[in-house]
Amino acid sequence: MRKLFCILLFCTLALPASAQRTREGFAWEYDADFQFIFDNREFAFSKDAVIPSGTLNVLVLAPTVGFSFRQSHTVHHRLSAGVELAHDLGSGVWSDIAREALIYYDAHVRTRHGTFEGLAGIFPRRFLEGYYSEAFFSGLIRNTDRNLEGILLKWRSERFFAELGADWMGQYGQNRRERFQLMSSGRWSATPWLSLGWTGSFYHFAGSELAPNAVDNHLLEPWLKLDAAGHSGWDELSLRAALLAGYQRDRAQSSRPTIPLGGDVMLTARRWGLTLQNETFFGGNLLPLLGQTDPAGNRYGTDLYFCLPTYNGFYDRVELNWMPRLNRFLTLRLAVRAHFGREGFLGWQQQFYLRFSLDALRHRDIVSGRCL
Repeated sequence: MRKLFCILLFCTLALPASAQRTREGFAWEYDADFQFIFDNREFAFSKDAVIPSGTLNVLVLAPTVGFSFRQSHTVHHRLSAGVELAHDLGSGVWSDIAREALIYYDAHVRTRHGTFEGLAGIFPRRFLEGYYSEAFFSGLIRNTDRNLEGILLKWRSERFFAELGADWMGQYGQNRRERFQLMSSGRWSATPWLSLGWTGSFYHFAGSELAPNAVDNHLLEPWLKLDAAGHSGWDELSLRAALLAGYQRDRAQSSRPTIPLGGDVMLTARRWGLTLQNETFFGGNLLPLLGQTDPAGNRYGTDLYFCLPTYNGFYDRVELNWMPRLNRFLTLRLAVRAHFGREGFLGWQQQFYLRFSLDALRHRDIVSGRCL
């Protein structure tokens, strides 16, 4: 990994300030994506829902090099290779700074009806454009498992967006499970004030040599959103209502699946870059197998569930965040959260996020990972 980093750094410095075209339609490419992630969690133990306290304070730099090719004015191809560099502030450890290789193909196809984008390889999770609540991926999972290994297909038209992705997370081994996840999100703007959509996850937690059992964990969330902002001066004044339906089964322990159901309501008010948001979940336990173990004695835990462990009957979260409108290549976000469960107040969370995207600065028409 260290040799790969040195090669990529040399190639990046060797490239000129702008992509040098060797012939019509072909260009060398380079990118550097920087993230500063701070997430401080202060939670107390509760009876059924335990969120671990701790602080994530990490710098992430992902340099890539490659080339792009414009097949026509409607078709664009890009091939990139790089490495994710990350350092946990205060750890004093630099030997593991090179975390994961990035190798992916990215294509844009524009038609009269919309834009299609397809990615394949190992690419950053932030390329997902759909909305996935913390019933699907907790903030900790997003910030620590930052890359997907598989494919991502996206389509956007004037009033419709949909994406389908596949993440291959485990190869069959002695104590390593074969596992993969399919994820999808979509939305249709029926009117300026009404949107309909879905979020879905199909997670196959297959077996290993020591634990040959397979576990299914699937979740579907159809939703509708009403936004009354209109001409009121607010950027958003919305209510989002969703139904959550799960399908879970440990095939070695039960012949019948568990089908938890729940509802989720989110209220959002946003103006001047400030957002006040309240999300309330109520219903069944979306994590019935959380504390169980496989035949080898391994606890399922976060290997089976990527959501917050608070989606187990009742959960409420209040968030205040500030995202100023800086520019298209720089993102800043400050947030504070208060979490509540059946037991009452669970804890606080403070977040700071900064991202600089060189690709968004260099390319205004075709940004890597964005179905424009």
